Amino acid sequence: MGPRSTSRSISTDDPIVGVVGAPHGVRGEVKVQPRTDIAGRFRKGSRLLCDGLGELVVASVRGAADVPIVRFEGHSTRTDAERIRGRALRVPRAEARRAAKDAYLWADLLGLRAETSTGQSLGIVSEVLRAGETDVLVVRAEGSREELLFPAIASVIREVDIAGGRIVVMPQEVLE
Repeated sequence: MGPRSTSRSISTDDPIVGVVGAPHGVRGEVKVQPRTDIAGRFRKGSRLLCDGLGELVVASVRGAADVPIVRFEGHSTRTDAERIRGRALRVPRAEARRAAKDAYLWADLLGLRAETSTGQSLGIVSEVLRAGETDVLVVRAEGSREELLFPAIASVIREVDIAGGRIVVMPQEVLE
């Protein structure tokens, strides 16, 4: 499958890299629900755009990578933490692309033509879902409500050609 998606944001806006969760303790810390595969996105000094507030700078981070506990500069009380709860954390699209290196963003997949290796059209990628540890591409057949689901694994997604506007898939029925 080659490069993989590094941001699970499907918006054409700046990609969401996390969502501020519940406060943790009384010193302004919050749990963050990551929406990115970029390791170290929430490290001390990271600058993130917070919906409705502007830029936040990570003052400290601790805990597990899958739910880091983060404190932002200027947020030192539980009340401060409550004010940012539920807000999306973003990075500029250019920064997301730079961090992704040779990978792509979920938003890049939307609108791509899905086709088999023989060129048979299967439809258009309309959505990307997170199903456990595997991303799933939702392909809607053109002019239909029918949806096909393809796990984003190398044996099924054979090629992602962003520039060419297509993905090449090997439906699992064909693999049997």
